[in-house]
Amino acid sequence: MLYKGSCHCGKVAFEVKGEIGGAVRCNCSICARKGALLWAVPHEKLSLVAWGDDLGRYTFG
Repeated sequence: MLYKGSCHCGKVAFEVKGEIGGAVRCNCSICARKGALLWAVPHEKLSLVAWGDDLGRYTFG
């Protein structure tokens, strides 16, 4: 299955091919409000589809 997602602001987007075998809850305030889950995938299954100059290291807060 193909899953699509993005960062909080939407400037960086990605796609992941695979099956969700297990997920964990993120404990940050944004993800807690939205009910978001984390899913770890092998690097080769992840494709960045939009990034431009906005790709970098994100620090919450």
